[in-house]
Amino acid sequence: MRSRTVAKRRLPVTTLVAALAVAAPVPGLAQGGDASAEHEAHHHEPAPALPSSDVLGDILIDFSLVDGDGRVMSDEDFRGRYMLMGYGFTRCTDVCPLMAANMAMALRATEQDAVGIFVSVDTERDDPQRTHAYASAFSERMIGLGGTHEQVAAAARNFKVSFAVTKTQSGYTVQHSSHLFLVDPDGELLDVFALNANPNLIAEAMSR
Repeated sequence: MRSRTVAKRRLPVTTLVAALAVAAPVPGLAQGGDASAEHEAHHHEPAPALPSSDVLGDILIDFSLVDGDGRVMSDEDFRGRYMLMGYGFTRCTDVCPLMAANMAMALRATEQDAVGIFVSVDTERDDPQRTHAYASAFSERMIGLGGTHEQVAAAARNFKVSFAVTKTQSGYTVQHSSHLFLVDPDGELLDVFALNANPNLIAEAMSR
């Protein structure tokens, strides 16, 4: 039976202060949508606040998702490396590119063995191949993971990530939490950052 790791440590003060500095009117969600297959209409939102330390204490480092080659990958496949993980979708025009670019900068700023993992919550439009192509375009040290709605929803629940896909006659909207999760080589949650946190601070956290 697989062992599961629950993070129970208190977040560093610097992370919580940074969260307050980027609080959004609608905490926890970033959004974008498209009006049709031909025209994408996204709505920019400020970076959301991080969840409370009580919620973070219940985060479970556990996922089973599909990579760009169709292989099922679990959190245990990344033991021995730092993981910097974020959730989004490839058609997002504002929040997700910022998140992915920040992940890439943090990875370039560290000499540690680390991988950036971008997970798409838009399972209807983003297959794992598309998601990986999107993530790896930001850095060769980044990969994209996806899967079925059930697989992604299970991973999101474990990470306390909220997401919702709403389809209407006039549009397609994706809402999602956009935090960055830093996991150490033993599979322990080290920290959670706002998507626009200083990449050097993220890199420094990999050397604690």
